Amino acid sequence: MQIYHFSSLFASMMAHKSEIISKFATKKLAMKLFKWILLGAVPAALMGGCTSSARATGESSAVTAAHVAAGGHRLLVMKPSAGAQLRFVSHKQAGFTTSPSIDDSTILLNVAAAFTLDTETMDVCGDQVVAGERIAGYDDVTATGHALIINNKVYIKSNSCLDESIKAAVEGKGYLFQQCHIVEDGHPRVERVPQAIRDRRAHIIYRAACVMGDGSFAIVQGEEPMYCEEFVDALVALGAQQALYLDMGTWAWGWVREGGTTTELAEHFSNTRYQSNWLQIVK
Repeated sequence: MQIYHFSSLFASMMAHKSEIISKFATKKLAMKLFKWILLGAVPAALMGGCTSSARATGESSAVTAAHVAAGGHRLLVMKPSAGAQLRFVSHKQAGFTTSPSIDDSTILLNVAAAFTLDTETMDVCGDQVVAGERIAGYDDVTATGHALIINNKVYIKSNSCLDESIKAAVEGKGYLFQQCHIVEDGHPRVERVPQAIRDRRAHIIYRAACVMGDGSFAIVQGEEPMYCEEFVDALVALGAQQALYLDMGTWAWGWVREGGTTTELAEHFSNTRYQSNWLQIVK
């Protein structure tokens, strides 16, 4: 069960008060609602549109999704469990046929990763590696870091050692993609997010790939609109040691399966069909 804590409860109730009233049309049911409030939590199903859309699948999961407060903001922290595999997929890779489908039950989490140049070429920002295959991408100064996946272990590093990491990914049949390195050694580096994004999308939902202080990997998404500086500071407060920005805005659609439920992580915009590369957790 997803839980909404009291800090966000009042705003959620006011935004959906007519729906809640219709669900609690009797005094007896209303008392149940107030009991949940006193306990500090309300089942997310009662909040209607306050959550991303979700559907039950009846499947077990190898992904955990936790609702966490950090830096004064609410975050969704998604981590692979034992047995899950991490991979990067590019539409430029050999044998690629179609974009990932939410109906593919083997994909437990799917989110856009590197930037896409445009809707015509759909070139990917920076050279990539997919299962040991090196793929050329377009050069961009915003690519200041990269994620290297070797033997199901994720390393997020500065692009100062990019050549070394690409060689390791090719030799180890691993994966690599490039993005903005927004947390480095536990320090916020929000200036690495392009100014055009910070200016145009001043108060939106953000998402990042993170290596935490204990070495574990997580994909972290804001559960409320915030400024880019606030999101990066929240990642540091959460304990991220390294973090890469993940492509968002109208490219942000993705999903996660956890506890038998599939949750869409963002709205499906028209640009979704132009997504060119993805970070995935698979069975």
